[in-house]
Formats: sequence, structure tokens, C-alpha cells
Amino acid sequence: MELSIIWDFYFALCITVMGIWYWLEDRSEISKIRQTLYYFALLLLTIVLVGPVAHNAINYFWVHMVQHILLMMLISPLLILGSPFKLLLNSRYLVLRKNVRRVTKLKLVRSLFKPQVGFAIFLAALIGTHFSPLANAAMNNPNIHVLELMIFLYAGLIYYYPVLEGNPSPFPVPHAVRVGSLFAMMLPETMTGFFLYSGNTLLHDVHHNMAMDMSSMIDPLRDQHIGGALMWSMGMIIDSIWIVLAARDWFAHEKLISGDK
Repeated sequence: MELSIIWDFYFALCITVMGIWYWLEDRSEISKIRQTLYYFALLLLTIVLVGPVAHNAINYFWVHMVQHILLMMLISPLLILGSPFKLLLNSRYLVLRKNVRRVTKLKLVRSLFKPQVGFAIFLAALIGTHFSPLANAAMNNPNIHVLELMIFLYAGLIYYYPVLEGNPSPFPVPHAVRVGSLFAMMLPETMTGFFLYSGNTLLHDVHHNMAMDMSSMIDPLRDQHIGGALMWSMGMIIDSIWIVLAARDWFAHEKLISGDK
């Protein structure tokens, strides 16, 4: 099974537009560190969505899990830390600024900025893309696979937006809630990796075609175990980084309050 090269061009174009737009905006109020994080996220996006990784992920579950981990747990929070929505809401381009502000005033869109909503969406995406018919469909149909990649990225953006600083939010989110949310999300993420790693049977029947391809040189069950191990270990490491960052912001906030007093 092969991924159409059209998707390579599509994602390359989207990433290029994101990079050029960010560069053309007034970034004077965005720190150099945040700008660097944003462009690093775009670099990772390119690696994950364009070229060998994207094409191998169709046939190898562990490569697919690398995509999942990076899109959902690393790239999306890095993009948020780059403060792109702050730039969108204050864009130097009038049409873009007006349309973005109009959309963010919609009740449905505003609800997405609530941490509990983001948590639910992230959790649903995590479970639905691994323990539902969507998992098999995504590995058997390249176009559905691409849809799943978009789910990973958008679910991550929605989840991390209210729990990481750097962008305007319509709802104040206590720092305790932010840290608690990040801690709580570690459980389903690590358990997903554990079930994939420890299972003695294939949780997805997507490997049938690969199993018949002797050139793949990897046992389907071992492929699943590697993917689960990556999810289990990398998920905990990456989550720990965001927890430490959120805790640091919390301490800085408390120090600022005590200083004002």
C-alpha cells in the first residue's frame, strides 16, 4: 500500500505557508525562544508528514506511532508555545485579523478553549485512533491514514492551548488545573502504549498485507510491540517536559503575586 505523493506536496505547501506567514507578521512581542520553538515544530512537521517517514508509516505500525507521538504530544504543544494564535488575533493583515476574531467569537469555537473540552477531545482521539475500527481503516486506506494524522495534530492543538502559556484565552485557567490536566493525561497515554506493547495478539488486523510481504523483514506482532514501547516510554518523557514547564509557570505566577503584595 502506498501513500500518494500528492499528500507530500499538500503538506509541504501548508507548512511553507505557515512558515512564511509567521515570518511576515509582527513578531516583536514574541520572544526569540518562542519563535525558535515554532520553527522547530514546522521542521518536525516536515519530517513527519513529507517524505520517507510518511510513506513508511502506511506499512509499519511503529513508524505510524512515531508520527502519532510527535504530532500529538510534541509538535502541537511546540506550535502553541510559538504563540501563533496571538499573532493571528493581532495580525497586520486586516482581513485575516477580522475573520479570526469573528470565528473565535462563535460559541462552539469558544468552548474548545475550555481545558475540560480539550482533555475530552484529546482522550477521544487517543482511544479512537487505536482501539476502534478507525485504527484498522487508517492503516488500510492511505487517505483515512492522512485524516488520522490531522486528528492527532488538531486534538493536540486543542488540548494544549489552554494548559500552556503564550496565547490569549477567553477563559482563565488556574495553574493547578493545567498541571493536574497534564498529569492526568499521562495515564491513558502510557496505558495505550502498555496495551500495545504487552498484547500477545494483534490489536489491529492492518498487518495482514505486511505479513504476506516477506521483504518487510519484521514480524507484525513485534512491530506492534515496538510501537507500544515507543508510546509508553516517549509519551512519559515528553509529558514530563510539559508538566515541568507548566509547574514553572505556576511558580513564576505565584512569585509575581507575592511580589505585588
